[in-house]
Amino acid sequence: MSRLRLISGNCAALLVTVSMLFAETPPTMRQEPLASNQNAGAASPEGDPREVRFSAEVLRGQIYEHDVGHNLVFRLTPAVSDEGGGWVIGMWPTQEPSDEVLEFVEIATPPYHGYNERYLAATAGYSAREAVQASTRKFYFVHSVAEQHVASEVVNAALYPSAVSEDERSRIDQESANLQLGSGQFHILHARIATGKNGEPDTIADLKFEVVLNFSSGATLQSVLAPKQVPKR
Repeated sequence: MSRLRLISGNCAALLVTVSMLFAETPPTMRQEPLASNQNAGAASPEGDPREVRFSAEVLRGQIYEHDVGHNLVFRLTPAVSDEGGGWVIGMWPTQEPSDEVLEFVEIATPPYHGYNERYLAATAGYSAREAVQASTRKFYFVHSVAEQHVASEVVNAALYPSAVSEDERSRIDQESANLQLGSGQFHILHARIATGKNGEPDTIADLKFEVVLNFSSGATLQSVLAPKQVPKR
């Protein structure tokens, strides 16, 4: 069964299909990392580090959260799936709006339909072992609620160009080029797979992982949506 979610924007709404259901009230882990935080690089104008590193462990069915500064929280949200469970990578504002649910990785990390780098989950035809076989996930994120609204308009215009007038096109293209993204890498250090019994699928029992976040990556929404092709020699 698919869960449908609308990404709000000033243009036609973007319909995103996610091949999993999320647990409504799983326990949350705000645990100490396995290794000390390593905040590298120069600080941003607000005083938060431009690069944040941390490592931790999460068990099946648990939410993992880590305050990374910049008024943002890194979160792994568990997926409830008959195919073996897992998590979805997300970045959330520390003060979430009361009138809407906003997450900052989904809008900045294509492709927008189907399995992508946000998923550490056995779903959409991937087994638990296949889901953790790729040890590194790379993702992008916007930094604020205001940027999320701009990104939603840009992505909707990119996916549904017929809904955008010629007068709006130039402005939206400029917004896409100006919107700076943060980037992240999620490294699986160790994954434990629990073997299914009586015909049940294998499950992802726990993960040890490291996350590296770059808040000044140099990437823009335009470069992520339309990456330049390297010419063949």
